[in-house]
Amino acid sequence: MKNNYISPIGIGELCWALQQKDENTFVIAGGTDLCIKFVKNQVFDYKIIDISKVKELMKIEESIDAVDIGACVTMTELENSPIIKGNISALVSAAYNLGSAQIRNRATIGGNLANAAQCGDTIPVLFAFDADVKIINSKNEYRIEKVRNLVTGIGKTTLKEDEVITNIIIRKTNHISSFAKVGSRKTVTISKINCCGKFNIDENDFIKEAEIYMGAVGVKPVRACIIENELLGKKLGDIINNTDYAVKMQIENLIPDRSSKHYKKEAAIGVVKDMLHGLGR
Repeated sequence: MKNNYISPIGIGELCWALQQKDENTFVIAGGTDLCIKFVKNQVFDYKIIDISKVKELMKIEESIDAVDIGACVTMTELENSPIIKGNISALVSAAYNLGSAQIRNRATIGGNLANAAQCGDTIPVLFAFDADVKIINSKNEYRIEKVRNLVTGIGKTTLKEDEVITNIIIRKTNHISSFAKVGSRKTVTISKINCCGKFNIDENDFIKEAEIYMGAVGVKPVRACIIENELLGKKLGDIINNTDYAVKMQIENLIPDRSSKHYKKEAAIGVVKDMLHGLGR
């Protein structure tokens, strides 16, 4: 790479930039995670491919059966999008609760996913909705991978050196959803534990289907089957304040040997209650 900074504005330029990439080159969108890593690890010798101006990655589009989110869509844009509000309410909440206004104006959904932080707020939502991730390489070749396969661990994904995320595709559903986390937007809290639930609830408020993913209790979001089973077939209003035992058992099952499990159990009880309350039924 001849220049230390390249800012492509289209897919063709992006592919060319990826062809120039070497081991000291970093892809950046909002930079809210990467800049912190540079300071923390005292990285001074680097090159940047800034994808934040690639117009194809900046859109939120809706089709008959899916919502297509560009990787460079910011948290603020997710929070304010009528398309996201109408289809994936949990993602609105996750975006709204991610840091300060300044961070949300810069942080992108693609960056949050590619960073694969254990506490990444949008990732449990994408797991719950079984999102597809569209990826491009330096040869202008695309591939699609399920988000749960893309994220392999803390800070780890299946992305190759010459690949970047271009889109996140979420299929539409009649299910309702909610997101909650420990901490609040006002205190700019990084999640110690977070939770997304997606539900099919009948006209009498009984839970017919439940899919719940918890973040920061494993190397990537994990499905909370014990909590799901406790909720199934029960009325939402009756169960909100009666999930404590199931939540404690879920955390015990997920992290039996970690010293933080006692704190996590109490925190998770509150998070699950907040998530259920957030369904607005």
